[in-house]
Amino acid sequence: MTDFDTLQDRSQSASEKWDKVGMLEHFGREDLLPFWVADMDFKAPPSVSESLVERAENGIYGYEVRRDSLSDAITDWFSRRHHWTIDQSHICFSHGIMNALTMLINMHTEEGDGIIIQPPVFFEFRLAIIENRRKVIRNPLKREGERYQMDFNDLEKQAADPRNKILILCNPHNPVGRVWEKEELQRLGEICRQHNVLVIADEIHGDIVYPGHQYIPFASISDEDAQNSFSCLSPAKTFNIASVTEATIIIPDEEYRKQYKQFAFKYFIDKPGAFTVVAMEAAYRNGEDWLDQVLDYLHENLNYLRSFLKDRIPKVKLVEPEGTFLVWLDFRELGLETKELEQFIAQKGRLALNSGYWFGRQGAGYARMTIACPRSRLEEGLTRLEQAIDGLSVKGDG
Repeated sequence: MTDFDTLQDRSQSASEKWDKVGMLEHFGREDLLPFWVADMDFKAPPSVSESLVERAENGIYGYEVRRDSLSDAITDWFSRRHHWTIDQSHICFSHGIMNALTMLINMHTEEGDGIIIQPPVFFEFRLAIIENRRKVIRNPLKREGERYQMDFNDLEKQAADPRNKILILCNPHNPVGRVWEKEELQRLGEICRQHNVLVIADEIHGDIVYPGHQYIPFASISDEDAQNSFSCLSPAKTFNIASVTEATIIIPDEEYRKQYKQFAFKYFIDKPGAFTVVAMEAAYRNGEDWLDQVLDYLHENLNYLRSFLKDRIPKVKLVEPEGTFLVWLDFRELGLETKELEQFIAQKGRLALNSGYWFGRQGAGYARMTIACPRSRLEEGLTRLEQAIDGLSVKGDG
């Protein structure tokens, strides 16, 4: 069994999550316990580490190609884990999902065109749209009871505008944790096809799903949806290898695929790195047992967090996640304004959480927390939050 309880010291590395300069910039102090960046505080699968060491010891790091064995590993993984048959000729690559997303935006839209997103959603989607001089079109999710749903009536309205050319689908959804069901994906696909809106599906969290739920790749819904979409996949979250991996882009439409490859060649961003190719193949071929253990540990962490909030911090509500190692926490009962809540969590709680408004104004009053960490670290973070809120209550009573 893999040991996920041992605390790994990442503070002396170049870890973005643990970077003091970054925390000072975003939260106003550098001595916080970080739960904000979406990576794990676990070592990658041993097979990945061993393959990287072996490749490093080779000593020659010249130009390389992606071998067919990498595509074999990718297609085998998605066939085995998710019952999705990928035609290897449809596989393209990029340095990362956001890299692919910005390439696709530039290829299939003009400046001023609208890109539909479904907030509260990963904040870099909005940044990518704005930085590329496109227009952010919001199709907000609706929180109905304890669960977020897509607003298909509003989506129909947004998609009908001929100026809106692309929808970015987050599947599973970051940060609210929804794992979209087949009927939801079918309806979204129908609307987009009807109005000639292309779908870019960011499915980086697809392997992290809790019992009772199933990740369904958007492109597996139908051939028509596959032809109208680009599926952005990556083992980065699955195996905690974000800094040594690439993204895989599935492009079934032949003309779109040709355009993508030409675009990548035009900007000379189509060459792989030796270590990324090795890490990806090792993870997909030999990381499955490790992942199954991680999923069990994450499920236990989620159970621990749920009980802790219920028993000791009842004013903070958990939006029950169906997937991802991120949790969406509802702080609205504290009665704090958006910026006040952000300051409270950082200054009084001494925690680095992603403020909910980063994901759109629909996230005001919420925060996102990463739970892919040893349970003792999760306990320390929740205890800090409990103490801060207890202090707030005493102050309020006084």
